[in-house]
Amino acid sequence: IHSSSSRSTMAEMRQRGQAADAPKMESKQGDGDAAAAATADGAEGEQKKLHVGRGSKTPDRCRRFLLSTPFKILVLTLVIVVPSYGLMSFAPIALPVLGIEGILQVPIYLIGIWLTVQFIYNFAMSQFTDPGSTMSVKPTYEAIGQYEMVFADDADRGPLTQVDSGEPLLYAPNWCDHCAHWKPPRAHHCSFCRRCTLRMDHHCPFTGNCIGYRNHGHFVLMYTFAILGLAYALALCSLVIYTYPHRKAKIEGSQTVAEMLGVRMVFNTKWMQGTAGMMFSFVMHLLAKTNAQIAIFTVLVIIALVAVLSFGIPALICAGTNTTVLEQAFPMKEFVQIKSSVYCPLGSGFYNRGSLENFRQLLGPNWRWRLLLPTRGGRPDLEVAIAPRPSLAGRDALANRIKEVTEEGVKQQVKNCQELGINPGPDAMSGGVV
Repeated sequence: IHSSSSRSTMAEMRQRGQAADAPKMESKQGDGDAAAAATADGAEGEQKKLHVGRGSKTPDRCRRFLLSTPFKILVLTLVIVVPSYGLMSFAPIALPVLGIEGILQVPIYLIGIWLTVQFIYNFAMSQFTDPGSTMSVKPTYEAIGQYEMVFADDADRGPLTQVDSGEPLLYAPNWCDHCAHWKPPRAHHCSFCRRCTLRMDHHCPFTGNCIGYRNHGHFVLMYTFAILGLAYALALCSLVIYTYPHRKAKIEGSQTVAEMLGVRMVFNTKWMQGTAGMMFSFVMHLLAKTNAQIAIFTVLVIIALVAVLSFGIPALICAGTNTTVLEQAFPMKEFVQIKSSVYCPLGSGFYNRGSLENFRQLLGPNWRWRLLLPTRGGRPDLEVAIAPRPSLAGRDALANRIKEVTEEGVKQQVKNCQELGINPGPDAMSGGVV
């Protein structure tokens, strides 16, 4: 719990600016596509003119390329290689090896095509969907830039209020010097995109876009279908590798890579120690026991699966716990005002309302259709971005902090809220010690 003298009382707030029932949203939409690799909120204390002139340490020409449509199309083309090769080169050879002929091949192809289309569609939408701009929303108390904390309807637990005053809880003000605009809770400024993004998860250099309120659902589905598709492909590869030596003689024109090259594979166990040795041994066995298409596709699938699992599993865990990558990397950076000039940091898991509800928030109202078909499924509720509901555990933890301040007072004091990383805006007072 931190105390600061840099903010006005609630009565003063309402004299300075009219209070609305809920955060306001302007009619205009977010501006343009966001892209490139960047950090969030890293230099928000600098003068706005410095940001406008440079924005990041990456050369501006490189930044423009990473933001460009040709770069995104290039990356999209590269990720299409593995599923396309699997459908056009691997499957026509692999299915006969498994004894699957004629009409029996149809369901195998349909599953592969469905997984491929879902993955490519959601990858492209992650690239080209605007993640959401903070310029389209206004705070509950616009004059002081504070959003009201909204609680889920619960018969046993009502909304919490500030100590002594009975006023609603407010998020600490969060002014962006670069954009000259108030940021809602969980929003951040990306120095490469040069804009603030609603409910920013992180900036993904691979998609060339920020992952935020409007495209986080596509990002989650992209990894989901990538993992499912690669696991499906790896299962087929394993069956084919096991079956190929036994059925090779019955398949017309079938040759292993070694037979095609006219070489004899000799394995030396001294070369096969450690991880590198195991990988080398595996590749050599593929060349000795399968043909070129099967060997190439198996290696591509394994490489892609390792990469996807390395990045995808952490991303899905964050989505399932309703924690953004930035919140995980920089915890306790968001504050709520529980009393005049008294702020309490919000810990990890504050918004975790259960995995199913968390994924529903990201995928929107028609989430079931998005699991079946390549579709937007409707835009997620704007409240997810500007008025996120705390979990019951988060609400109870916050209630305990309020009780603690009521009974024991403030334990730590600072000269002003800027010491906590809170930017109260250009017109805020900044002096005094409480």
